[in-house]
Amino acid sequence: MVVDHRPQWPLEFEQLAGQSRAAMGGVAWDIDHVGSTAVPGLAAKDCIDVQIRVRSIDEGRDVAPLSAIGFRCRREPWNRAEVSGGVPCRKLVFAPPVGARPCNIRLREGSGLNARHALLFRDYPRADEPARGRGERSNSGWRRACPTCASTARSRRPPPKS
Repeated sequence: MVVDHRPQWPLEFEQLAGQSRAAMGGVAWDIDHVGSTAVPGLAAKDCIDVQIRVRSIDEGRDVAPLSAIGFRCRREPWNRAEVSGGVPCRKLVFAPPVGARPCNIRLREGSGLNARHALLFRDYPRADEPARGRGERSNSGWRRACPTCASTARSRRPPPKS
């Protein structure tokens, strides 16, 4: 269910980022608030999206620290990879601890197009207030409003099977 923007979302992100940073240590390049809750004034689902950028994904190294603080690595096939700009990109998705605040943690390689797409999808409506007001947050509206970014707007699809 989509709700009006809530001013506490950035603070809730900061709490999640702090927990994640403490767990991941120096492995995390950066931790970003992405998704609709990261755009001031935008209505969104009440679920905080967190992106942790790392040099490279290593499940043996990366799953344990987040699991230790209660996050659950999603086992579905879409959890491991996605296509962004026609390029397969690695990722891992973590669900929150049972009973915790709804959120998703997405671990992505910092140089991956999927990490860049998440930042563009957040930064475009942050920078363009009229786009927020026209509802161009949807993929189709965003592609029309930002055609040069459209090639990165397909990151939710899993890569083709080889």
